[in-house]
Formats: sequence, C-alpha cells, structure tokens
Amino acid sequence: MKRTLNKFATAVLLAAIVETAGGGVQPLRAASPQDTKITVSGVVSDAEGPIIGAGIVERGTSNGTSSDVDGRYTLRVSPNATLEVSYLGYSTQNVAVSGNTTIDVTLVEDAQSLDEVVVVGYGVVKKSDLTGASSRISSKEITQMPTTNVLQAMQGKMAGVDITSNERPGEIGTIRIRGERSLKASNGPLYVVDGIPMQGVGIENLNSNDIESIDVLKDASATAIYGSRGANGVVIVTTKKGQSGKMTLNYSGTYTSSTLHDRTTMMNSAEWLEFSRRAKSYGKEYVVTKEQDQAWFGSDPYAWANIEKGWASGTWDGSKVPTYDWTASGKQTGVTQEHTLSASGGTDKMSTYASLGYLNQEGTQPGQAYKRITGRLSTDLQATDWFKLGASINATYGNQDYGWNFRKSVTGAADVYHALQAMLPWTVPYTPDGEYIRNPGGDVNIINPIQEIDLCT
Repeated sequence: MKRTLNKFATAVLLAAIVETAGGGVQPLRAASPQDTKITVSGVVSDAEGPIIGAGIVERGTSNGTSSDVDGRYTLRVSPNATLEVSYLGYSTQNVAVSGNTTIDVTLVEDAQSLDEVVVVGYGVVKKSDLTGASSRISSKEITQMPTTNVLQAMQGKMAGVDITSNERPGEIGTIRIRGERSLKASNGPLYVVDGIPMQGVGIENLNSNDIESIDVLKDASATAIYGSRGANGVVIVTTKKGQSGKMTLNYSGTYTSSTLHDRTTMMNSAEWLEFSRRAKSYGKEYVVTKEQDQAWFGSDPYAWANIEKGWASGTWDGSKVPTYDWTASGKQTGVTQEHTLSASGGTDKMSTYASLGYLNQEGTQPGQAYKRITGRLSTDLQATDWFKLGASINATYGNQDYGWNFRKSVTGAADVYHALQAMLPWTVPYTPDGEYIRNPGGDVNIINPIQEIDLCT
C-alpha cells in the first residue's frame, strides 16, 4: 500500500477533519460539486459582430447566464458539461466544455424561422413583414375529417371566418370574413386558385385531396392588390405540385352516412285542433261540439274519420285522434363515398402531379344527390437556372339532383321535408284504397307533396 496521498486527496481529508472551537471534530463530508467546477468565459457573436443578450445555459440544469453588451459571458460549470447557446432568430448550438475555460461561439441565423413566408396577392412576403391579418390551414388539416367540399374542411379552423353548411348535396354554404360588410352588395370573398382569381365561381368543385394549403386574407393591407374585389377578403388556394424523387402513388377513400335529425317539437293532432279552433273562433268564447268540428274540419272525409275517433265516447278526447307522421316520407339515410387516386414524381428538372377523384353523395332527403368527377394534371419544368415553366389543368364534371322545390313565395317551403312538416297532423296522404289525396283536410291552399317525391327521385 502506498504511504503517500496525492494532493487532491490530502486537501479533501484536511477539509473534512477540522476541530471546532469547542474541541470537537466535524464528521467527514464528500467533496462538493462546486469544488470541481471550472469557470468558462468567452464571446457570443454572429457574422456581423457580438450578440447582446444571448442565453448560455449548462444543459440539463438551470445554471445559466447571458452575454453582455460586448457579447461576453462568464459561467461556472462542470468540466464535462455541455453549453446550450441560443438567441431569437438563430439556431441553438450545443458546445462541449471538455475542460476548456475559454469558449467562443458564433451563432448562425435560423433560415427556416427568418424566411417563413405568407402568401399575399400573387406572391409571398416574409411573415415578419406582414402587417395584415391572415389564417392558414394545411393539407393535413383539410383532409383530417371526411368532407365533400373545401368549405366544410375550413369550418371551425380559422378565426374571424364564419362558414355555414348547406344540407343539399352539391351546394356549399356561405362564408363571411369578419362579418357582413354590405347591406345590398355581395358579402362573399374573392377566390384565388394558384394565383388565378375566380370570377363568379367558388371552390366547391375542387377536390380537397388536391389542395396543399388555404390562406385567408382578411384586411385591406393584405388584399390591396385585388382592389375592390378583395373588399370582403380573399381565399387563396394552393394546389399540390409534383415532388422530385421517386414516384409515389396514393389512394384516399372515405365512406360515410348521414341522417336528418329535427329538434323542432311539433304539435300533435289534439294540440293542433285546439289551436285551429281558437283561430277559427276569432278569439271569441266557443263550445267544443262535434257539429261545430264537422263544420270546420269535415270537408275531407278521411281526415274527419280520424277526428271522429275523438268523439267516440260522446265527449271530446283529443288523445284518441291519431297523429300521422308526414315527415317520415321526407327523410332517408344519405350515403357518401369519395375516392381519390393521385401520383407524384419527377427529377430536379421536371416534376408532375396527377390525380383522379370520384364523389357520390346521397342527400338526407329523397331526390337529392350529387356526383362529381375531378381530374388534375400539374407539370413544372426547370428549363434553366433562371427560367421555370409550369402548367396545370383542372377538370370537373358534376351532376346534381336538386330534389323537390316548390318555393312560389318567400313563405314557401324550400325542400320536401319542410313541405311535409307543414301538413295537418290529423290528415292522411292516401285513402284506405291507396288513392292520392291532393288537398288533405279539404283546404285548397294545402297541396299534398307526397306525390312530388316520386317525381323527383
């Protein structure tokens, strides 16, 4: 065994065994991590000179400091520590100390952060230079849920953009950017697809799977290039392009079903008859009698047969009158299927993207349906270092079954379901022999819409 101790061990031993003022002896203690730390100093700079306020932290700890006005810093760290040096707009660097006491760090600008761009007008600008408000959703967000049109994919994903739905297949709802802007003029935005303003048309015919991103520009500074056309905001659609590299083939398919749920509470036959009696008596006192009911409601013998069931006991019992469910004939389960096949590939000189999509949507009301076939071909050619040529072709074929519509006035029903909802609940659409009743209840102003369903399917 060696009879001597090295200098370090001797120092630890002497520090651990020390007599106190009272003559006692302190117990042995381990060497503190502070005793093994070293002081590291240096300068943080970039290509143009020192950086003020850069953060220097010992990785994995809260031990840190920042650079002064000359970019200098001083920090006590473990000899084997790693320094994390960071500053806004620059890439974070990790530097191993490895026992060195002087470490100078040169930070490099984070090109991805500084060059992040936002589509404005026909081009792009740096996000830091954009004073106007804008929103963006990517292709991942667009195809996150099964949708039949682009506006459905945008719903609820952009602040200040209000989008309503339309239950009729093949039609889109309305879009309002920061509310209504005019009492009489159009409040719809301008649509721009791949830099081309769409005049008089929307984006309902675009396949959601072909879209790379959607930007919505909301204020005057962002839409100034479009003049008055952009007064209601601008929806800029960027479609997918071919990617250089190995050719890829993708398939996307969805199969969904939908039903119509009406939350409206309707009156049954007894409630509606009571309401009708009050209306026919013009607010005067009246006595419910069978003779009076027959005078008011007896012109349709088949409807009167139901009312007579309420008089079967000699006194009126409205619960005995059956309520016919007219709206059951105006609902169905709508099945929607969508399929998209796309291919992308190319080289550093030329890239191509092609897709073929098919949509078949059945409405939740009889007679409503929509079929759409979309095709897209996009090619980009880098002819020289300074000349790039691109071409895109979008083709769409759609066939819409609009369904029943009998709106002759502003108060008329817009679809068959709401027309059926307006029928008198104690009336029936057919006689016991199955013959069509044109005016249920005997009112010439009420036309039975049941037959129209067969005509529009």
